Amino acid sequence: MDLTEKGAHAAQLGGPEAAELLGRLMSGESITDYTTSVCYDTVAFCSYLGQRFGIQPGDLLAKSGQDWLPIFDFDSGTKWVGQDIPAGSAVGFRRPDKYFHAAVGIGGTQVRGVNGFLLSPGWSEVVDLTTVIKDPDEDGAFEYDGTKIQVFFT
Repeated sequence: MDLTEKGAHAAQLGGPEAAELLGRLMSGESITDYTTSVCYDTVAFCSYLGQRFGIQPGDLLAKSGQDWLPIFDFDSGTKWVGQDIPAGSAVGFRRPDKYFHAAVGIGGTQVRGVNGFLLSPGWSEVVDLTTVIKDPDEDGAFEYDGTKIQVFFT
């Protein structure tokens, strides 16, 4: 993951300070002040601040991109079919063959993320998934960008 100087400092914060920063990020403070990486890395950074998935400070430097998928383990999570997503959850978007995007649940059916087109165009934009992907089929899949996708959260 590409941490900025501010991100490297944040990686050393204690529990209450890290939780306070996570709250600010989930409220819209710019994630790019801390990491300039892809969607999976931003979710990992937020998960680290929230003390989720056992992520350690060294992991932030050693892993990047899809290296985080086994840590998030979306397939063992909850399939989203329109219900509320707990704030701080990692949210994974899967085409039939692979995961292609991740975002952070910020409460209700809303997420924040980066590089996700309509699913999360930029951290500053809150996306309500119920307005972007609607009406799951009988298998819990949604029509998105000309293909079926499934959404999981952990």
